[in-house]
Amino acid sequence: MVIEMALHNVRIIEVATYLPGPACTQLLASLGAQVTKVSRPGGDPLRQLPPLSAAYAALNAGKTELELDLKQPEGVAALQALAREADVLVDGMRPGVLERLGVGPVALRALNPRLIYCALSGYGLSGPDEQLAGHDLNFVALSGLLAATRVGDEPALPGTQLADLVSGLMAASAILAALYARGDGPGCLLDVPMRDATRWLMSPWYAVARATAGAAADALSGAAACYRAYRTADGRHLAVAALESHFWARFCAAIGRPDLAPRQHDADQAALAAEVSTVIAARSLADWRAVLAGLDACVTPVLTVAEAAQQWDGGAGLPWRVG
Repeated sequence: MVIEMALHNVRIIEVATYLPGPACTQLLASLGAQVTKVSRPGGDPLRQLPPLSAAYAALNAGKTELELDLKQPEGVAALQALAREADVLVDGMRPGVLERLGVGPVALRALNPRLIYCALSGYGLSGPDEQLAGHDLNFVALSGLLAATRVGDEPALPGTQLADLVSGLMAASAILAALYARGDGPGCLLDVPMRDATRWLMSPWYAVARATAGAAADALSGAAACYRAYRTADGRHLAVAALESHFWARFCAAIGRPDLAPRQHDADQAALAAEVSTVIAARSLADWRAVLAGLDACVTPVLTVAEAAQQWDGGAGLPWRVG
């Protein structure tokens, strides 16, 4: 089976900008779908934001881009013609924008009942917030993820657009399910709010917060000494995720402090972390990588984006392999 061609007969229209919609269709294009990206005159504004223009190239590789002015009859007619032959349309505009232009879900699905219309918006197609603008940071904030990602007492912005990308992934997952369910029948309307997709990332911790009245909701956000990043002598960091007792014991032994192993679940985690910090801060990251090489204890270096990029050969494509 060549999974990269699984969607080779699927035709997709993308009417979206920036990251969420393009990320969704890029994943589907990596599975062989034929994607036509419909942009406003002048193209996707992401192209005009250096250095993010490089991200634009990665997110839109393999797509056919078509600039249409949907405020003009000929632009509307061109999109209608595409929709008649398409399997999927991904709408990344604010709710109602394409509908006011005559190419919303009702109009296009009347032309093509088999069309799967995926609306990927900030707050969904209904509700009090549906017309509000929002960017990645807003949805990360509303999900609780930003509050859970801290430097000291201050929220720390994630190093990537988590809301944008998980929303694209969720939309792609919904589209795949809709294609499977459609068979020889009609398509459907998919409503994928970015706010809710980002909340899904935090759903395990909502359960923990409810069960513990919030007391343990930060257990994997730096509160535990066995699960945090430690600064090295050269200002780099070591990521320690030794949650299981045997991993923690191996780590403690490897850094020369086997006496810390029985203290993994001490009530005073800050004191335990301070002792580990003192040990890790005494040597450089390169030294620790040499010491810990081959250690099976869930301990890794914190790579820079540039270092990680050198090890990633997938571009923006499929992050899996099929044997």
